[in-house]
Amino acid sequence: MTGWLVALALAVMLMRLRRRLELVACAEHELRGPLTAFALRAPELEAELARARTALDDLTAARTGRRAAKHVRRVDVERLLRSSAAAWGVRLEWRAGRTHVVAEEGRLAQTVGNLLANAGEHGGGEVTVAARRAHGRLRVEVVNPERGRGLKIATAAARDSGGRLALDRGSGEFRATLELPAAP
Repeated sequence: MTGWLVALALAVMLMRLRRRLELVACAEHELRGPLTAFALRAPELEAELARARTALDDLTAARTGRRAAKHVRRVDVERLLRSSAAAWGVRLEWRAGRTHVVAEEGRLAQTVGNLLANAGEHGGGEVTVAARRAHGRLRVEVVNPERGRGLKIATAAARDSGGRLALDRGSGEFRATLELPAAP
């Protein structure tokens, strides 16, 4: 009798899990269409759309207990930063010349987008983004990002992009520095 009750309980749990997965699959489907339409009509939101697509891919992969597969490619960082800065209304100081990195564009967009979102939502004062290239590396600094879950996500996304994110609080401001190896 106990065995039958356990089997019945497991069957009910399995049905509920299948229902949840079907709901997730439908939500994923309904997000992909609008994201594609936005991408066609709003090129200035390119970075935020890359970020959303990566999050959606992570959601899809989460059904199997994983994150989305990596898709590393050559990324025009200036274009990505200009797009993200425009989306968040932030001033960008680009001093890196023509610079590309070999990274996952979506993870890089997650890093920058989360830093700018946190700065806009929690930071104080003007938010600035500055980029420069030195010694084969690209250094991107965001001044006045603040606390929040986004910094944890940004740190992991930076690492997944082959970079490193350092956070520093001092002299009345908060600074996040993203370092990435520049592509040859």
